[in-house]
Amino acid sequence: MYKVTPQKSNRVAPYTSGVLLIGAFLAMFFSTLEIPYRSVMQLIALIMLSFSVLMLTRYTLASYSYAVIQNADGECDLVVTELKRKSGITVCRIGLRGIEDVTLAKRADKALTAKLKERSKGRKSYNYSIDLAPAEYIHILTEECGESLTIKLSYDERLFAILKDAATKNNEPNISL
Repeated sequence: MYKVTPQKSNRVAPYTSGVLLIGAFLAMFFSTLEIPYRSVMQLIALIMLSFSVLMLTRYTLASYSYAVIQNADGECDLVVTELKRKSGITVCRIGLRGIEDVTLAKRADKALTAKLKERSKGRKSYNYSIDLAPAEYIHILTEECGESLTIKLSYDERLFAILKDAATKNNEPNISL
């Protein structure tokens, strides 16, 4: 039905990864000098190197593709695929019937961010956004396989409209006589 691969909109992750990498090398260099607590400096260097590699692999070398597809039952599913090099791995598949709420969240709106954080308490949270600090993103509250989930996706206007429509249909009262 609909498929989108959003483009990265900011360069926060590569710059942060680079700064952490340089910091790790400097900490390791200073740990070779005759200073007290050299092992602490080496531990700091290891932690900074680890976070640098994590950011590099998660936000720079990987990307996500979002698709709304129709399954064999005639129901629609949201499928998130992680793209690395030439391969793609499906990392998330949820039915649109389970979506409780869809919100367009903006980083600058602190009140909305606090409200979403409060509503997400006690839920498993998954972040499939392609940017480290996106200016705006789609925040989904859903129920899947008996678990309450929070999913964060990069913003796409048409995807947001499809998901918002599904959430509205799911929240309508079903009165039949």
